[in-house]
Amino acid sequence: MTIHLLSADHLSQGLDVVARLGGNSRRLGPDILAAVPGLRGVLVLATCNRLAVLLDEPDGAVPPPDGPGESSLAVRETSALLERRAGMPGGSAGLSAVRGVDAYRELIATAAGLRSMIIGEREIAGQLRRSLVRATEEGTISADLCRLVERASAASRRVARETALAGAGRSLVAVGLGLAAQHMPVLEGARVVVVGTGAYAGATVAALRDRGVRDIAVHSHSSRRAAPPDQAARRAREPQPVSAAGPDRATAFARKRGLAVVGPHELPDRLASADLVITCRGLGGPVITRGLIDDALARRASREPDPQDPRASRRPLVILDLALSRDVDPGVADAPGALLIDLPRIRQAVPAAQTAQVEAAEAIVAEEAAALDRLMGGRRMDPVIRALRGRAEQMVVREAARLRPDDGRVGLDDAVRALERLAAALMHAPSQAARTAGEAGLAEDYLAALPMVLGAIGGPDAPAPTPAQEAR
Repeated sequence: MTIHLLSADHLSQGLDVVARLGGNSRRLGPDILAAVPGLRGVLVLATCNRLAVLLDEPDGAVPPPDGPGESSLAVRETSALLERRAGMPGGSAGLSAVRGVDAYRELIATAAGLRSMIIGEREIAGQLRRSLVRATEEGTISADLCRLVERASAASRRVARETALAGAGRSLVAVGLGLAAQHMPVLEGARVVVVGTGAYAGATVAALRDRGVRDIAVHSHSSRRAAPPDQAARRAREPQPVSAAGPDRATAFARKRGLAVVGPHELPDRLASADLVITCRGLGGPVITRGLIDDALARRASREPDPQDPRASRRPLVILDLALSRDVDPGVADAPGALLIDLPRIRQAVPAAQTAQVEAAEAIVAEEAAALDRLMGGRRMDPVIRALRGRAEQMVVREAARLRPDDGRVGLDDAVRALERLAAALMHAPSQAARTAGEAGLAEDYLAALPMVLGAIGGPDAPAPTPAQEAR
């Protein structure tokens, strides 16, 4: 068994390449499993700044690499598939590929946030667990990939526990909100629209609530109608009738969190009255267009000034785009009265991690990767162990069949003879191998390997056992 990790990230390939490769990650795992022969499992991790693909390739399933620097056939075909899906020329993505203990180390470091745009962020660990759930649902997970993800998740928790990298403010959402707050008088009193209903949208709402923001509305293409915050909160507490088709995603998302829902027709007016718009949908195309923002800003300018805050209409509409494949038309950045904060800008504002803390985290990652490599190496011998035990059980069954119980009992002499025959059968192959090794001049090699199989055993010059040892 060999585990491969293919990846593209914001540092090595850049956000544009990551967006193209990961913008269409739906059903990517099943597609890889169907297209690449011999794979036992596939797991896909798509985040805002990386695409990682884990491949579980059984030993001997495909021809081995031509040399230490060559990729296996499974890696080459997976890379080609990713590039075709992204509409990129073959070999242009420049995917990174590692295997074995290097793959374990890279996955653990990724789970611990050490390869993220913001060093030490904890969101990636949750994304990895959700990727495991999705691979299980899609039928692409293998036992070894499951074991690998679980150990990587545990190692990431150790990094968070034993270092200060996961402290307050070390997340993409936190840095983005910090930038947005610089252009707003008071974040706590802001009117916020969140576009998206996925896991990242949930993390965004939680971060807003932690900062005291209460006026939050959610929008997605599935939104059916708007509801005021007090009504949404009441619905969250009361059981609601559900249609046969079930609630739309935005309604279900909002109901769970006590938020207002913004339907498609209410969106322009809601944008006009908003202080902050946060998008984290990332489904491949802008949902906040220049035309939509121009319309919202025009509505904003036509309104009577708020006597309690006469400068409100002159403040920019802050738009925070957290999506890798942009949710906001880049042209919005040129709209007078709008301020766009996107991932490249967030990356420039990332707080520097302390070198000592990063080094401590990397040491933990190396230690955990080595432990995982030993574990996986041991699991690789499972078929051998099962075969050895099965052979021994067959010998026991054969000797048991030769016994002749008398009134349900076996005489001592018969039992001893049966055990002697069993011992002789078990030792036949090692004994024959010992003689063959001696005849071939390989006695020392045989004696060096034998303790790994049978434990400490004396060589030809070892003293004979004492009567007491024989009795035992």
